[in-house]
Amino acid sequence: MNLIEDKSTLLSFSKGGNKIKLLVPVWSSHKAHPLGTRVSFYYYRTDEEDGIINLNHIDAKKLSKVEINTLFDNDIIILDSRYISNLGFDFEWLYFEEYGKPFIFNEFAESVYRGYRRDFMELNDCIPLMKWYELLKTLPDLNLKTDTNRKYSSAIRTLGRLEGAGVKVDREKFIDSFGFDPQYIKKGDIVFTQYNPYTITGRPSNRHMGVNYSALNKSDGSREAFVSRFPNGTLLQFDYESYHIRLIAGMIGFKLPTDISAHQYFANLYGTDYETAKGITFRYLYGGLDDTARGIEFFRKVDEYIKEVYQKFVISGRLTTPLYKREIHFGRIEGATEQKVFNYLLQALETEVNYMKMEQLWDKLGDRMSRAILYTYDALLFDVHPIERDDIIRIVKEVMEGGGFPVRVYEGKNYSDLEVIP
Repeated sequence: MNLIEDKSTLLSFSKGGNKIKLLVPVWSSHKAHPLGTRVSFYYYRTDEEDGIINLNHIDAKKLSKVEINTLFDNDIIILDSRYISNLGFDFEWLYFEEYGKPFIFNEFAESVYRGYRRDFMELNDCIPLMKWYELLKTLPDLNLKTDTNRKYSSAIRTLGRLEGAGVKVDREKFIDSFGFDPQYIKKGDIVFTQYNPYTITGRPSNRHMGVNYSALNKSDGSREAFVSRFPNGTLLQFDYESYHIRLIAGMIGFKLPTDISAHQYFANLYGTDYETAKGITFRYLYGGLDDTARGIEFFRKVDEYIKEVYQKFVISGRLTTPLYKREIHFGRIEGATEQKVFNYLLQALETEVNYMKMEQLWDKLGDRMSRAILYTYDALLFDVHPIERDDIIRIVKEVMEGGGFPVRVYEGKNYSDLEVIP
């Protein structure tokens, strides 16, 4: 094992010309969010060697600063890449694509924790470096350095930017609602979300330390704990109108009007009220067509499209996503049916559209004080400074509505009391 623990050794390594091809940060805390702790040390691997670059572990001298990005190029593979660098490939994504299951670091490291108290805040700093090294050198070499996987790695870093904003909470309400350990609430009453995009369709869940941010209860008052970090600030939610229906319309080449709700459009066709129309539409889309539905051009085209997608899937043995061209192979869709394959394709398209729009937003929003803080499939939540409010509404609507996706805007002092605004 090579140990880099002082400036001279680091400089010698840097001048040696070897580029790091795998970088693994081990965080000081085994429980805290990566953005709520520090790097204990890095495990690295080159074509010629591997070793450890120490920052905070007690077994070696500590480097006060490492310009880690200077030690690798854009082909590096990084575990927890969203917290480390804008370069390279995401280790967990490549692992998921190669092995068909998520890589969970604490499960991988279970053997090194045996015999240690799990309640120590910075436990990873104390477990012997040699134990860590013996474990980390067993990490597999991953390939799959495709354009598609580079796009997904970039998208995962976009999720990292969302996480990095943090979410401001009312401390007492948050602890009462979720039983949250207060030592993991950061200065300024900030908590971190954590997205898990390592799923068959790429659609991320969002859970950290027992809080499921993707499915916060709307009726028990717990959403009141989420507030703005700015004096006189507000939360703004931008919510796609009939998102799946409009995505499907794009897939089949059917133009829906954008000046009325898609559900109202179908209500007018059915001759029913809005709520009844929603139930009918979803029954047709996900439960099959009757003679009435087959008489409606939209659903007839959807039916033809579903059959065409399934036929291609069976013949080719894979489902190819529309935007990033990711291949989901036959064996990964258990009990594949026409409807299930179509639903997977739709969910993948939703995810890829969202990733692309979020990347556009980050470019346009720049270094404004206001932050995007939560992504929930068909909506984005922003914590907005009052002097930027109108600008944020204009920019976000412009990006999200591009391509024919109307959004509704909701505003409130907390996440529970959002009301639609004109």
